[in-house]
Amino acid sequence: MTARAGRTYTLLLGIGAAGVLIWIATRVGDYSTWRYWAALGLLAGAGLAFALTQRTAYGAWAEVTPLGFLLALVVAVICVGWIAAVGEPHSNWFRNHFSSWSHDIGIRSFVDHMTRYVSVAAFGFGALLASAPGAVRRTRPAPASAAAVEQPAPAPAEPAEPATVDGNENAARTREHARV
Repeated sequence: MTARAGRTYTLLLGIGAAGVLIWIATRVGDYSTWRYWAALGLLAGAGLAFALTQRTAYGAWAEVTPLGFLLALVVAVICVGWIAAVGEPHSNWFRNHFSSWSHDIGIRSFVDHMTRYVSVAAFGFGALLASAPGAVRRTRPAPASAAAVEQPAPAPAEPAEPATVDGNENAARTREHARV
């Protein structure tokens, strides 16, 4: 199997796994608080499965810096968690407090609109988690070995008979070595 075919099968596997997890999330439903969070977890898993196949198929692990990943993770946890807490189907301490805080800081309308698409945010959060291995396990280039650095380049082969214009072979060899 070629590398290109392997990437194709990896992408198809990721898309299939994401589709199965999304289908399971629709079967779980969201009419109770635990089912709501279970469905969001399955959607985050679908995003993770899809993004992992993208990263492994195209070798993009080294593109993420640890600081960039940490910043994105903190922002995503706060934003997605906040919106998901406000979108819970039944009133509880988290939903009441996050709704109140949203009203107090003037983002209540935005958060209410975003609760309709919290499943997309959960999928994106899972896709963000696929960047973690590249941020945590960075590969460093191997140092050059001393033998590779100290070896001189091979000398060019000398012609069997030096071409001379004036018949002076020593002058021709001197010019030939000066070019190298």
